[in-house]
Amino acid sequence: MTRPGQIALAALAALLIPPGLAKAADAATPPKPHRPQEEAIAAAPLPYREEIVVFDNPAAPGVKLAGTLTLPKGAGPFAPILLIAGSGKNDRDETLAKGADHKPMLVLADALTRQGYAVLRYDKRGVGQSTGDVAAATMADSISDAAAALAYLRRRPEVDAARLGLIGHSEGGDIAAILGARDPSLAYVVSMAGGAVPFKLLVAEQTRLMEIAQGKAPAEATRSYNLNLRLFDAIAAAKDRADAEARVGQVVAATHPEPAKADVDQAMLYARLPYMRFILAADPTPALRQLRVPILVLEGSKDLIGPPDLNLPAMRKALARDRDVTIVELPGLNHFFQPAQTGLPEEFAKIDVTLAPEVMTTLFPWIAKHTAATKPRSAR
Repeated sequence: MTRPGQIALAALAALLIPPGLAKAADAATPPKPHRPQEEAIAAAPLPYREEIVVFDNPAAPGVKLAGTLTLPKGAGPFAPILLIAGSGKNDRDETLAKGADHKPMLVLADALTRQGYAVLRYDKRGVGQSTGDVAAATMADSISDAAAALAYLRRRPEVDAARLGLIGHSEGGDIAAILGARDPSLAYVVSMAGGAVPFKLLVAEQTRLMEIAQGKAPAEATRSYNLNLRLFDAIAAAKDRADAEARVGQVVAATHPEPAKADVDQAMLYARLPYMRFILAADPTPALRQLRVPILVLEGSKDLIGPPDLNLPAMRKALARDRDVTIVELPGLNHFFQPAQTGLPEEFAKIDVTLAPEVMTTLFPWIAKHTAATKPRSAR
C-alpha cells in the first residue's frame, strides 16, 4: 500500500501518478478506460471553432505558453472564460495521470463553448507545448503564467473583456481568487475545490483523512497529523533547501518516540522540492478577504484533498465582505467532481464520469446571470 504521505504529495502536486494508478500504468496490457464524455467530444463534429494559440509571459522571459482557444460560431463578441488547472504537471486538459485519462478541462471547455462562451485553456509552464522549467516552478510562477493568459485573452478581438471570468480547479481556484483580488474589473471568479486555509493545514488534514479512509486508527492518524504540523511549520519557516532539511532534522531529533523512517523521508522530500516549500508557507486567505468580484465556490462532499468540513467554514469567513458569494457543496463528489464512493485517489481512474452533470447545472445558470449584461460594480 502506498503511504498516505505519498498520497498527499501526489494529490497536491497534481496527482502525477496517484496511488492505485501506478500499477495500472505499469501493467502490460491495461484495459482501455471508458470515458463517455471525452469519447462523445471526439466522435461528433464540433459545433464551434478551435484555435491553437501561443503567447508570452512578459514577466518570465523565454516562457511561451501554449493552449487552445475555443470560439462559438458567429462573429461575437463572446463572453470569455479562462480555465486554470490545479497544481503540478498539468496539460491544457488537466489530464489525470497516465492510466486514468480523464480530461476535466477538455470536458468543461467543450460544455462552456457549446453554451456560447469563448474559452481559453493552456499547458502549464514546461508541460505539453509550453516552455519553461517545470521542476523549478512554484505557485508564484503559476500565478504569473495565469496573469499572462488572462492578458492574452483580453486582447482577443472576438471577446467582450467586460464579461471575462475565471474558473480555476484546486490550486487553480486559489490562483483565480488571487487574480480576482488584484483585478476588480473581472466579471466573476469560480473556485472549484480551491483552498481557504493555510496550505500546511490543508496538506496535514488531507493526509489524516486519507489515512483514516485507508483503515488507520483515528488516534494514530491524529498523531501523524500533529507531527506533520510541526514538520510543515519547520519547512515553511525555512529560507532555502538546506535550511528546510536542517529544520526537519531538528524536529525529528526532538520527537519521541522517533518517527518512522518513511515519515522522515517524506518530510525531507517536501523540504527538497521548491514547489512544496512554497506551498507549505502559502496561505490563500488574504486574497479571499480582498476579493470584491462575484464568486461561486464549488466543493464535493467527498473531497479528501480539500476537505469541505475544514474548507467551507473558512471560505465563508474569508469571503464575508464580498457582496456576491455563492457556496455550493455537491453531495457525493470527489476532488475532481466525479461521483465517488470514498474520495480516495485510487478511485479516480475507476470512475467513468469525468465531470458530474450537477457541476454543469450549477455552473451554467450562475455564469449566465453574471455575464448577461455589463453592470456597474456598485450595482452588484
